[in-house]
Amino acid sequence: MYIKRSISELILAGSKDSPVISIIGPRQSGKSTLSKQLFPHHTYVDMQEPSVLEFALSDPKGFLQTYTNEQGIIIDEAQYAPILFDQIKVEVDKNRDKMGRYILTGSQHFLLSEKITESLAGRVYLYKLLPLSFKELADVNRLEPTIEQQIIKGFYPNLYDKQKLVHTFYESYFYTYVERDVRSLRNIGNIGLFKKFIQLCIARIGQPLNFTSLANETGISIVTVRAWLSLLEASFIIYLLPSFHTNLSKRVVKSPKLYFYDTGLAADSAGITFEMLKERRDLVGSLFENMIITDIMKECINQGLHHQLFFFRDNNLKEVDLIIDLPGRLIPLEIKASMTLQSSFFDSINWISEELKLKNKNVLIYGGDQTQHRTTTTVLPWNKTYEIFTKK
Repeated sequence: MYIKRSISELILAGSKDSPVISIIGPRQSGKSTLSKQLFPHHTYVDMQEPSVLEFALSDPKGFLQTYTNEQGIIIDEAQYAPILFDQIKVEVDKNRDKMGRYILTGSQHFLLSEKITESLAGRVYLYKLLPLSFKELADVNRLEPTIEQQIIKGFYPNLYDKQKLVHTFYESYFYTYVERDVRSLRNIGNIGLFKKFIQLCIARIGQPLNFTSLANETGISIVTVRAWLSLLEASFIIYLLPSFHTNLSKRVVKSPKLYFYDTGLAADSAGITFEMLKERRDLVGSLFENMIITDIMKECINQGLHHQLFFFRDNNLKEVDLIIDLPGRLIPLEIKASMTLQSSFFDSINWISEELKLKNKNVLIYGGDQTQHRTTTTVLPWNKTYEIFTKK
């Protein structure tokens, strides 16, 4: 089944203005499929094929001459052959008028972006492709009917395109990630301990990070905790949401919060099932918050919005789940998994809106199905977060 990716127009526009396009994102987020759809006449090569990789590493100039056709070349998982970037720079400088000629994809953010910064500065447009968004699924009527079902299924395209069994997919995904990405990025001797570390991270979704606690429970040093978190970030498993610093309080909690790029992967890795979510509402709350914040991130990226995302919490227990920082406006946002609205849900966002003297409406996203336009707040159902950016 064809699912149009919302970021497509941005990438196509960029390909008319830049000789190199780089698409990064998690494994199986659809980078290869999208690249082939948008650039069907480019030669496609996969750096995970041993013979292809060997050719690229041993003779980058010959490799590009062999595979680059008149339209260009798609180099999939380009981080495995960073030596190509220097040669691409040479070729680009020879033909500065040829736009969109080199399409690079990669699933390891750090390795790919670092080498691009060194070799292709000023010659490349960088795009991030995350798993499917609510809007992309809604456009083809494939959203799950309940919060619990959507959390468990997650958002990887193969689960919707090829109808794979959820647990089988995530079990394979996690194994491939650990065996391939982890070992290529860092020499971790005790993989079992690393898996335990990931499970402890899942238990901390939506909480300010306590590095000491995480180190003690895993049995590793704080230095290793920071290194492993960086590894999980670089390979698009987790992201850290920074705190919002203002003059509202000198006692603002400064530790970032931890979230996963996909709730399906997080739930499956922790052994959380649909039945467990139905019985334990405490599990739903953190995963629901994770799902909503990640979808807002996707929508900002897909629309090309210059944005920053924060949370606010101080030692007086004042807390705002999310603050969206867009050019010219801040949007305080509260997230509630409850299907029934309560007046107390609006307290924190109304408070911070008054303190910051904001003129735009706040947003509350909840587990129900009604859209409401209140005086100070727009209320949206859980599966319509994208309307934040279409309604004032």
